Amino acid sequence: MSQMKVERELKINARGLSAPGPRLMVETALKKNPCQMMRVVVSNMEAVEDLKEFFKAKQVEVNVDQVGDEFHVLVEFEGV
Repeated sequence: MSQMKVERELKINARGLSAPGPRLMVETALKKNPCQMMRVVVSNMEAVEDLKEFFKAKQVEVNVDQVGDEFHVLVEFEGV
């Protein structure tokens, strides 16, 4: 049985996409690449709120940093 490699931090560039685009990218990435931390860069607050709801449903704490006109949605997964 092979072990899937767990990435330390997975970065997703979802700039320019409106919801649910960034969330769909995150769902796909999590299935393919388990990680300890994730950073999703988005361009609008609608995408931020959609991601916050997605991670809240998974009981994962979300931090959001605004960097210029962009938002960095940061999450850390426990037990990965």
